[in-house]
Amino acid sequence: MCSTTPKNYVILPLDNALHKQNTRQICMMALVNTPQHVITGGFMDKIYADLHVHSYFSDGSMSPAETVEAAVDNGVGLLAIADHNILECNYLAPELCFAHGINYIHAVEIDTLDKDGLQHILAYGFDITNSLFVDFIKHSRFLLDEMSIKLIECMQSDYLSISLNDFFEYEYNKQLGGWKGLHYLLDIGISSSLKEGIRFYSDYGVTHSKAGFSSIAATAHRIKNAGGYSVLSHPGDMLDTSDINSFKEEMKRIISYGVDGIECYYPNNSEAVTQACLKVCNEYDLIITAGSDCHGTFFTNRVGEMDIPVSNLRLKELNEKIVRAAP
Repeated sequence: MCSTTPKNYVILPLDNALHKQNTRQICMMALVNTPQHVITGGFMDKIYADLHVHSYFSDGSMSPAETVEAAVDNGVGLLAIADHNILECNYLAPELCFAHGINYIHAVEIDTLDKDGLQHILAYGFDITNSLFVDFIKHSRFLLDEMSIKLIECMQSDYLSISLNDFFEYEYNKQLGGWKGLHYLLDIGISSSLKEGIRFYSDYGVTHSKAGFSSIAATAHRIKNAGGYSVLSHPGDMLDTSDINSFKEEMKRIISYGVDGIECYYPNNSEAVTQACLKVCNEYDLIITAGSDCHGTFFTNRVGEMDIPVSNLRLKELNEKIVRAAP
């Protein structure tokens, strides 16, 4: 049902080239040049884009419904819930978005390996019924969850309170954000907070490089075969930005693996990082996206953080994957 366009929905092209204009100026220009029936139909009160949000299906704290409600409250008109290595939100969120006149793009954030380290790749617009891709994402999720199991196995010899059997039986409140391993360590008193528990993974050598995740090139290939588009996630957080020219070259190297775009607008970016991302995208005619990386209460960013207008994005063929309720 979610993989097809309902008969009362239309494809809406969302691109233009106003990348460097002031956010408020763009919004006012859109209002001035938009017919009144479109404004009153509920589109122009939702002018922002957020293509990188997490729900409680991965490590966020909000349900799909709460995420959509936050998008409405913050004027987001184009939304993608990109949970870590899990697709569940993509079966629920579209209808919730359509009910509020919000456009939705199928999305997932995938753990990959690059130079023996972690790199995140965002997948957009894929066919959620593609069995090979669904199986790939399930396998990636298994590898991610297995890291917590390996951590508990390592730690139980050092802490009498830790038991692998207890961990398998343990359940936690997903609306608190984070993931099972963090909650378990917190609840048995090993860590003092969810975030403090993250350090134990590196302390015990349980790293992504040892987990068996796919390469960026293999991941991009699988996304493309499922009819989707791959985007480099928050490169300013994952790559060294101390030398901007070297940073740009690293992005170009990753793009050469078949990646289709870059998440240029991101809350942690400096202006120099954002401009470097945009420059690479413009040089290679790549997809340009924006994402808050909102995790609800697990991190501080809100849905629609930065108030980036849809008009700042360059979605190219990804436009064809977007549906919204007709005015």
